[in-house]
Amino acid sequence: MADRGTRDLEDSGARLRALIVTGQTDIHHDWRTVTPMLAELLHSTGRFDVRVTEEFRGAGPETVEPYDVVVLNYFGRLEPWGHAPEARWGTRAEQALYDHVASGKGAVVYHASLQLGSGWDDDFEKMAGGVLREHCSRRAPINDFRVAVAAPDHPVTAGMPASFPHYDDDLYVNLAWHSGADVEVLLAGWDNPLRYTQVPSQWDALPGMGQEHPLAWTTRFGQGRVFATGLGHGPEAVSHPSFRGLFARGVEWAASGAVTIPLPADFGEPVPGGDWWPTELEPRVRAMYEGRKVAVS
Repeated sequence: MADRGTRDLEDSGARLRALIVTGQTDIHHDWRTVTPMLAELLHSTGRFDVRVTEEFRGAGPETVEPYDVVVLNYFGRLEPWGHAPEARWGTRAEQALYDHVASGKGAVVYHASLQLGSGWDDDFEKMAGGVLREHCSRRAPINDFRVAVAAPDHPVTAGMPASFPHYDDDLYVNLAWHSGADVEVLLAGWDNPLRYTQVPSQWDALPGMGQEHPLAWTTRFGQGRVFATGLGHGPEAVSHPSFRGLFARGVEWAASGAVTIPLPADFGEPVPGGDWWPTELEPRVRAMYEGRKVAVS
């Protein structure tokens, strides 16, 4: 499915046209394995015609014009917090993306791509809404956690349970939020202090401990729609029904402004044999934490 450029689109009828931009991420993310999984996930819904490009340098308005949504699975630095120059696509390609979205199309900022744009001095951070930045952000030491629905009436999250367990994934903390972005948080996760330390007096040692943090959100950029998610670290996370339902619906909303894809029948169900943190222990620990805060306040 992947190629070094983009292929001509065949007649796709009523299907939405999606372009996945990839070709590099940092050492913690396996774009070669995950990108085909994302493409197949979208294709399997019957709603999308999907193309993949591993080389977006040299792109321009003519590259993105045929597509309803551009999905970013890219980051141009091998070491995420290193100081090597980030491999960018070039001003023409980047501006073509921003202009395409602002004209009324869609973009998806997926997982590792939240690291893009540091020091770019352009519209990426406003388009993404929230981004990972070295001076403030971190990955919580949590692989399995509970996800809370923050916007139950949004088309992407409509019908989801109020909270559900999720597994084998990243919970990003303290993202940097663009002051001019029109952000609506869809899902949030709790930065569980007990995952850092069992000493209650240290449960506020780092900013954001014991607080909820956005995991997925939308922004409006010009006339266009952007869906962003910090979920989806690797093959295991992408395989879970909770991610599959979220991602497909988020991409559809970004592409069209509406959602017709149903949630998987097992969306939000505990994984057989999965860790009991998100189903049993996290609610108990959170009650303990909040009770302690009340007691010492």
